[in-house]
Amino acid sequence: MQHELIKLNNHLQTLFVDAPGSTSGSVQIWFRAGSALENKEDQGIAHFLEHMFFKGTEKRPGAAIAHEVESFGGEINAFTSFDYTCYYINTPNTELDKTTEILLDMVSNPRFLEEDIVPERGVVFEEYRRSIDNPNQFGFQRMQKSSFTNGYAHPILGNEKTILSFSQDQLKSFRNNYYNLSNALLVVAGDMKAKEKVKKTIEAYQLPQGPRSEFPKFKLKNQSSLDIHEKDTNMVQLSICLQAPPFEEDQAPQEDLAINCLGHGESSRLYQELVANSSIATSCGSSTMFMNNGGLHYLKFVFPVENLNKIFTSFEKLILSTLNEGLSDEEIQKIKNQYIASKVYDMESLESYAFSLGHSFASTGDINSEEEFINRIKRTSVAEVNDSLRRIFKRSLHLSVQLPNGKTTAQLEKKVKEFQGRLETKLKNLKSAHPKLKKPIESKFDSQVKMFQIKPGIKLIYRQNTMNPTFVMHAYLKGGITEENSINNGLYQLISSTITRGYGKVSYAALKNELDYLSASLSAFSGKNAYGLTLHGQSEHFQTLLDHFVGSLIHPTFKGEHIKQEKEMTVRMLKNQLKDPVKQCFKLVSETFFKGHPYSMPLMGTEKSLKKLTGKLVKDTHAKNLKNKEILITYCGDKSFDEVYDKLEGLFDSLPSRKEKPAKKGKFKSLASQNLYLNFDREQTQIFTGFPTKGLGNKENTALKMLTTHLSGQSSELFVEVRDKQGLCYTAQPIHFSALEAGHWGIYMASGHDKVTAALKAIEAIINNLKVNGLSLEEFNRVKKMIAGQSLLNVQTNDDYANIYSVTTLQGMGLDYYHLNNKEIEGLNYEKLNSDLKKLLSQKWSTIVVGRGCPEDFKEMVLK
Repeated sequence: MQHELIKLNNHLQTLFVDAPGSTSGSVQIWFRAGSALENKEDQGIAHFLEHMFFKGTEKRPGAAIAHEVESFGGEINAFTSFDYTCYYINTPNTELDKTTEILLDMVSNPRFLEEDIVPERGVVFEEYRRSIDNPNQFGFQRMQKSSFTNGYAHPILGNEKTILSFSQDQLKSFRNNYYNLSNALLVVAGDMKAKEKVKKTIEAYQLPQGPRSEFPKFKLKNQSSLDIHEKDTNMVQLSICLQAPPFEEDQAPQEDLAINCLGHGESSRLYQELVANSSIATSCGSSTMFMNNGGLHYLKFVFPVENLNKIFTSFEKLILSTLNEGLSDEEIQKIKNQYIASKVYDMESLESYAFSLGHSFASTGDINSEEEFINRIKRTSVAEVNDSLRRIFKRSLHLSVQLPNGKTTAQLEKKVKEFQGRLETKLKNLKSAHPKLKKPIESKFDSQVKMFQIKPGIKLIYRQNTMNPTFVMHAYLKGGITEENSINNGLYQLISSTITRGYGKVSYAALKNELDYLSASLSAFSGKNAYGLTLHGQSEHFQTLLDHFVGSLIHPTFKGEHIKQEKEMTVRMLKNQLKDPVKQCFKLVSETFFKGHPYSMPLMGTEKSLKKLTGKLVKDTHAKNLKNKEILITYCGDKSFDEVYDKLEGLFDSLPSRKEKPAKKGKFKSLASQNLYLNFDREQTQIFTGFPTKGLGNKENTALKMLTTHLSGQSSELFVEVRDKQGLCYTAQPIHFSALEAGHWGIYMASGHDKVTAALKAIEAIINNLKVNGLSLEEFNRVKKMIAGQSLLNVQTNDDYANIYSVTTLQGMGLDYYHLNNKEIEGLNYEKLNSDLKKLLSQKWSTIVVGRGCPEDFKEMVLK
């Protein structure tokens, strides 16, 4: 991909990214305007302004902007950070010029009507409430308050007082001050055959002149700080912050490498010591966050409260020994490789590549700054990294500790303070230190895709993509939760979570270390009707990575210690989910719609079932499946078929032939017309109302896909009515879950606990209207065009292609199921669709409500 940065006749800096032959495009506009520029009265205004730009222009009032974009299958969104705001539209390349015009109209001609401001306060306040309920977001906000300074010390969302009182004058003032030509960069990415036309479109719009934003220096407080607070969660969250230099300084890449070597990835010292080898932490990691003028080194640990002393002792010992001994050349090169690979992987997706350039501008004013930073990373020596690590930990330590409710004691607070003081003293006192195959089945829609029958029950899907030197490989085996019962529930999740923890004579640590070193990923998955492995890497390492892939699939060790650890971790997660209203809501959804069927059970199992799962059962089940179950291997990448097959031939030789069996269909009895209420003390209430559906491949799923698309997006009647007009929620969306044997369809909404009754009535009104009137002919044609556009937009990476071809092939539904499904929608009959929708929407519905306060007139089955 080539890019060109020019200043057009309207003085707008514009970056054109040319990707010849691309079917998708991305148009983005970045403003160096974020929450760090806000004063006390305006806290949150940058984010609120982002919302208000979506409320229309004179040319496109109300939801017309999103409606127009989504009508051709595009995606429109935005995000706000401390230092910048970005608005973007991902689009089919055929609509690139129109997309550019829409985005420029949106940011050039906002109306900021009072009638739009009032309900949007409610929407943003719901977003703020959600952040308060989220332990991670709440913990970060507490850390901001206790250790950050200047404009970085308050949440990007603002606070309740400011959000609920934002005015038209505040919006206009912030926009006039910062949304100008000095702070703006327009990015237009795609196949630029119509570049000259796009230029003329851009020059028809004019942003105001204005000064370049002057950001405050990002600086932690001079003196060490300590924040201890409680949250309704089952785990302790410990955060440690240290000052980092500005991005442009010579020390920045050295320190970034050092902090990432310490705790990035499963092969890092922190993870191996605190999670992999001891299980005293559930998760941990370290990273660097660069602001416009300064930065933050951030370490985070999540663990049970009873392990507090062990965490303090182990971390203190680890950090002191690391500072004394130094990081190895291999550890440092591993992180360097990952930085380099990240830019390579960015090239897989046009959107990602364009975002990296835009982010460079927004962060530093220079689109090439991230690329130059990687060059600086490459030049950094081992000695510089180790010197940087010692320098980092001589700075003030800022701690934030989130404890489960009721766990704060004077003795515990004393331990935390003693740990902080003792560690700082020790750190500051450190002394300085330096065959022959049958003819394949070819896709009728994608000439690059072929499916080979290697032997009975063993298939290979191959798709060549020469655009980038990367690849993905998937292995699928029939299995998953459909093979489980109440006694062995969680078995396949346990297999998938331990299958990549070493094989043969290759240990878990050695495997993860080499994967990290090569900037590759090897993971496992378990679903409703299949389980398996996924490998993603650079093609130059194909042979080495393939050895790990095959070894993990065929000869996993399934060590008892890993089984035991994973069961313990799973129990922790299950307990933590008890405090998560979203998880509890969808747990009830599964139990309601899939009663009597394995789909009703949790993928992770239960505390009771996990106790009965043994290492022997895990080993025997996988070994039996390798021998008897159908297996599909999928490769998508730049290597030739001959090269791929030659490398896989040993794997195929080791696998015996097996019978191909049609997928079994289990029986279930959906709880029709059930209203379930679960009390949960949260600001927001989770709502799902819907009905059961038939399995994958049933014709009714076509109608449901049309309905789901119609009600999705920011211009849909669902979004506009319940969010924009009534301000009932932050999140409202249709959910169509479709699996091999069964599924469900419904509306999910996260609403304020005081708005549940109104939310349910609003949903009911929308559904009743659709049931009676169906889609208009205009809506019908629009939805078909949306789906066609989304199909072009959503399949870009090697992993995307592997996913759309693999599962349906494994389950006997054909290589081209995805394309045939889209073709069926193209030929859909208008009257038949509305007839099907009326029938579907007229069946009995069930409603699940999880939150505070039972809705009015709700005949509930109250759950305890």
